[in-house]
Amino acid sequence: MELNGQYFSFEELCYATAMSSQTVKEIINHGIVEPVGSDPDNWRFSMQMVSISKKAYRLHRDLEIDWSGIALAISLLEELEQLRDENRHLRKRLERFLSD
Repeated sequence: MELNGQYFSFEELCYATAMSSQTVKEIINHGIVEPVGSDPDNWRFSMQMVSISKKAYRLHRDLEIDWSGIALAISLLEELEQLRDENRHLRKRLERFLSD
């Protein structure tokens, strides 16, 4: 498990997300998460990848979205969050500028 920069192994990811190894491989094959390492024995996953995997699995299970659709949805959600962060940052800068 990830502690102080350490990563989850493939088995730990399966356990932490309560997903089968085949489901995790589907998520990887569709580029939803990209583990560090060359094969399942060496794959490592960050805490963010665990979170994304859980979100992807919920979308697949609850809404019956196919993996390709989930990959697109996750990408759009990440882009939206990045834009929101940038917007917050720019608003703070603007507030400082206007208050001077």
